[in-house]
Amino acid sequence: MALCGVDEKTACELERYGEYRILRFSDEPERRGDVKLAYYLRDGPRVSLTVVGYPGAEGLSACDYLRAQSRALPIIWLCNRREFESEAKRLNVCFCSTGPPGKKNLFAMLMHVGFLSSTELDVCSGR
Repeated sequence: MALCGVDEKTACELERYGEYRILRFSDEPERRGDVKLAYYLRDGPRVSLTVVGYPGAEGLSACDYLRAQSRALPIIWLCNRREFESEAKRLNVCFCSTGPPGKKNLFAMLMHVGFLSSTELDVCSGR
């Protein structure tokens, strides 16, 4: 699973649960995380899922850029602004609202795409 634009707290939660390798692509002054991820996708091993955590228009831009690099790459976009949901659908990106209950929505989305089992979802949700 590749992460770009995902806050530290969410990244740590994802690393704690599940049996998958997490690749973090953080922003640097000369290059954003989504651009670094796009370069990795060209030369690195296959990525099973990408989680984009940039909000609003910045997230839309990142999703659009990554979708242009790969039509088949599964992408989940964490965004707190529901008005971008239709744009996510247009790009064939899974939109995950980070508004309350944000973390629960993310883990439910990960279960939906096969990255968490229902048992792991219970643990993540504190059940």
